[in-house]
Amino acid sequence: MQKFYKHLGLLVLIMAIAVWALHTWLLNMPINSWTWGALVFFAALTTLIYYFGMNALNKSQRTFTNAVYGGVGIRFIFSIFFIVIYLVVNELRDKIFIVEFLLLYLLFTMFEIYHLVSKLRTEK
Repeated sequence: MQKFYKHLGLLVLIMAIAVWALHTWLLNMPINSWTWGALVFFAALTTLIYYFGMNALNKSQRTFTNAVYGGVGIRFIFSIFFIVIYLVVNELRDKIFIVEFLLLYLLFTMFEIYHLVSKLRTEK
């Protein structure tokens, strides 16, 4: 699990630098605080889902599969809640934030699935 947390920390750092560089050099606009919140949200959610997935792997392969599918579903539902809260709270709807949020969703989902599947391969 240490390897996963190191890779997750590296991913979060790279994404934070990429967001900062995008806003500073290309868009010339300040970074929305919701963007930082989304980055922390996805990092925390990925950590929790990976933890539950690894615990399910110790029980059985069927439980692991259900945990992975459940984790993807939970990430999707929580992401919808995050976007709805953003749209309700903010009067100004920033399209750049929505695009960044969807990219973060995609990257963190791919990262999590890659690590869960690679762990399953090494267990066999």
